[in-house]
Amino acid sequence: MLAHHLQETAMALYGLFIGIDCFADPKIRELTGCRRDALALSSLFSDTLPAFQATVLIDKQATNDAVRMALRMILGTAGKEDTVIISFSSHGTKDHRLVTYDSDMSRLSATTIDMSELAAIFKTTQAKVSLFILDCCFSGGAPARILEDSPVLRSETIPLNSIAGIGRILIAASGTNEPALEHARHGLLTFALIEAFQASSATISLPTVMDQVMQRVRAEAARKGHVQTPVLFGYVEGGLFLPSLKRGHKFFTFFPEAKGTHVSQNISDLSVFGLPSAVINAWKELFPTGLNLLQLSAVNESRVMDGESLLVVAPTSSGKTFVGELAAAKAITDKRKAVFLFPYKALVNEKFDQFKHLYGAKLGMRVVRCTGDHSDQAWSFLKGKYDLAVLTYEMFLNMTIANPATLNVIGLVVIDELQFLSDKKRGIVVELLLTNLLAARKRGITPQLIGLSAVIGQLNSVDEWLECKTLVQQERPVPLIEGVIDRSGVFQYVDLKGFEQSEQFIPSCIIIQRKQESEKQDIIVPLVRSLLSKSAEQRIIIFRNRKGSAQGAAEYLANELKLPPALEAIATLPTNDPSTSLPILRKCLENGTAFHTTDLGYEERNAVEQEFRKRDGSVKVLVATATVAAGVNTPASTVIISEHEFLGEEKQPYTVAEYKNMAGRAGRYGYNDQGLSILLADTVMERQQLFRKYVRGIPEPICSSFDLSQTETWLLRLLAQVSRVQKSEVIKLLASTFGGFVANRADSGWLLRTTQSLAALLSQMIELDLVEEEDGFLNLTLLGRACGNSSLAFRSAIQLVRMIRTHGPGLTGYQLIALLQVLPELDAIYTPQMKKGHGESRWVQDVLRHFGRPTALLLQQQSENNFAYIARCKRVMVLRSWVQGVPMEQIEKDATKNPYNSIGAGNVRGFADTTRFHLRSASYIVTALLIENGPTEQEVESILKQLEFGLPEDVHDLLSLPLSLSRGEYLFLRRHGVCTASSLCSLTPERLSELLGHQRAKEFSNHR
Repeated sequence: MLAHHLQETAMALYGLFIGIDCFADPKIRELTGCRRDALALSSLFSDTLPAFQATVLIDKQATNDAVRMALRMILGTAGKEDTVIISFSSHGTKDHRLVTYDSDMSRLSATTIDMSELAAIFKTTQAKVSLFILDCCFSGGAPARILEDSPVLRSETIPLNSIAGIGRILIAASGTNEPALEHARHGLLTFALIEAFQASSATISLPTVMDQVMQRVRAEAARKGHVQTPVLFGYVEGGLFLPSLKRGHKFFTFFPEAKGTHVSQNISDLSVFGLPSAVINAWKELFPTGLNLLQLSAVNESRVMDGESLLVVAPTSSGKTFVGELAAAKAITDKRKAVFLFPYKALVNEKFDQFKHLYGAKLGMRVVRCTGDHSDQAWSFLKGKYDLAVLTYEMFLNMTIANPATLNVIGLVVIDELQFLSDKKRGIVVELLLTNLLAARKRGITPQLIGLSAVIGQLNSVDEWLECKTLVQQERPVPLIEGVIDRSGVFQYVDLKGFEQSEQFIPSCIIIQRKQESEKQDIIVPLVRSLLSKSAEQRIIIFRNRKGSAQGAAEYLANELKLPPALEAIATLPTNDPSTSLPILRKCLENGTAFHTTDLGYEERNAVEQEFRKRDGSVKVLVATATVAAGVNTPASTVIISEHEFLGEEKQPYTVAEYKNMAGRAGRYGYNDQGLSILLADTVMERQQLFRKYVRGIPEPICSSFDLSQTETWLLRLLAQVSRVQKSEVIKLLASTFGGFVANRADSGWLLRTTQSLAALLSQMIELDLVEEEDGFLNLTLLGRACGNSSLAFRSAIQLVRMIRTHGPGLTGYQLIALLQVLPELDAIYTPQMKKGHGESRWVQDVLRHFGRPTALLLQQQSENNFAYIARCKRVMVLRSWVQGVPMEQIEKDATKNPYNSIGAGNVRGFADTTRFHLRSASYIVTALLIENGPTEQEVESILKQLEFGLPEDVHDLLSLPLSLSRGEYLFLRRHGVCTASSLCSLTPERLSELLGHQRAKEFSNHR
């Protein structure tokens, strides 16, 4: 018996363990568990058997030549009384070849190891026992270890038994036509073997163990929707027995999380988790005081470094994001991918820059970004060619639904601003992506989840739905004083001990009514002046509820305060393609103030943000719209919240959570001992009301954004997450959402009532050719999947379908842009124009002239009134000017009738961004309806670039340059006849400086 032989000192024990997760050929999909397979098996055998001589080849070490040489050496060295154990974890091809690190997709036959060659090598060994564990597959399946593009099967014969024989045992992960799946960061077979090899008994009978392993693998594969049956070939006379394997020093070195280790505040302690020293040292530089209490609790109690999922609720600047970074570093160390999700492109871009600088440039990790922009690395994300990815919610949902295999390699998903789950507009995206992640667990895909939020009231069982632990911390790293001030200067607040106080914060005599009617300016000016006089370190953010008020406040504060100029910020402002807001911003910066609104371009906003964040920056006062609170990292020492409601068709009061998010910007960690938040009120009574509602208020409970009136939208998108479903099981899709989870818990009759209401919805979808039914199963049609995967609500998608059918073949990309303006998603965008559209009828005539009568008529569909119709036409023509490269200042002037209803740069970019966001979805619907009689894929891609950059197609080649330019710079080059990358590269350094300026020309030369 092998167990007896293992105790004989004269017998040698050899092991070769091969695991390949990444490959030299970028066309070969990366895996996540093969390296761990090799390390786990080798360390378990080595820890249990001190005489065991193990060789490990992982990733780059496991080339064709290296694998062949190692096999020949170990099998050739083994004597007649020796034992050899070999494992191989990687891709397998459909024609029975093993894929190594340097396998080449274009030359598979010459760069892979054929099973017949492997059998010949095995037959040369004199070893008494040789055990070969083969964890790769010889069939299809997205989550499987299969080279999808490899040749088809050569025959139906089984090539595996040629390796086995007397004394030669082969354990293969799957049969000839089956996949070998990954699970729990290991191969499904290897994971089952590891568990079985660690049995409590002293020795293990391999045939008995294999019965258990086969049952477990079959069951887990079935959960994934596949069939996988491990096979055992060969035998050893007298039976084959193994010792029970024990975890020891080597195993815990590779898998420290198995110990459940506790760490201290010292960041160096994190090395116990196997993190690279370079990562540890980089963190020590960034955080010289070490881990804070929140992070310690996440590591020691919540076990985030051990793969535990966690919901973290803690104030702004408490170090929540670093909890995600800790888990990400561990996931990446374990050869898994880490993904961070953010609600806004601005936050994605900010985090991408930070992560790229630290984890990319300094630590060599592959950091990618996906926001839907031209500069995205979407291909790298889809192919798993990354370590750390940052995406918007929408991009992650769309890409993982369209390409389910992308989830297979992800080990961690960090969802920032989780409170967006409750958002009426964006909540559906967050809930659907989480629902999809939870559903993937049934297929054995179990990435760790970490949710982050600063403003959640009651959890409402969201942690139970997510099946994760919860870490809630109320304490702020920088204490915050919150209060409300009225027009008499009395400040009612909660002090640092939690007691309510009132004081005359500023003398009432200096609060002077400046105009015929009282305005916010009357109190903002003396309040800011008073704050600045008390401390030279002050950085003040003033939140306004509309961009005009924000710009105006920055102007009058600049005139009143006359602060020192922000010269560095002024120097970085763009000179080409200015908006009408740029001269005003420049004037504000000359007096130490700034504003931050959508009317500023990226370069302008970036100049303001960078200057405001500097410790010694010259921008002391920043006036911003309320969206900055969630969209940009701009901490301040003091926050002034001027209003308590959003403006729209109806005034919408801030929620307590929205208020707390703005107030939480006060108190800069490392800069201030405490923060100050001041909400403005007009009267004593309003001050007291606002104090009770907001300062003393508790953020609203987290809830689902599920809306009964939008059930069809939810149902269609949930159906898009599955290939097909039994009609009787459709209710389970809705029940799996957070909304369904909470409703079903609260109301025992919800399931029955909802099931009954779904019947009519499904019949409607079948009639609309979105769903088809066969043998009791439902699946989406091509049109249904295009609508279900789209960013549009159900009714919007159907409305678009009807318009496309009305228009018929020949629909162009530009006409599709026009049709999108009819949909509620675009109709909801505020479009400034003269009251009731008077004086703006020219927009209708422009649409008729440039787009034709059919398009103009379709723009009238479901229009509430002429005012709404004109607004659609106006958006169409503004977008036409934008994509044609008309200067921004000219667009603003052409579209503005008077200063009270002005079209600003923010409106223009808002029209373009929202249209672009929905255009790709719309193009898929057009393709499903018109097949080849709609805009081509190339046309759509070109229009997407035009909408993103505001550039005509003839300069798109310049976008291939390694250095990104501003719209104004691209248009300036175009005016001077430079429209291609080659023509720009051919310019002399002197000419480059003339066109781009000395600094830009220098940057361009450095990138060439």
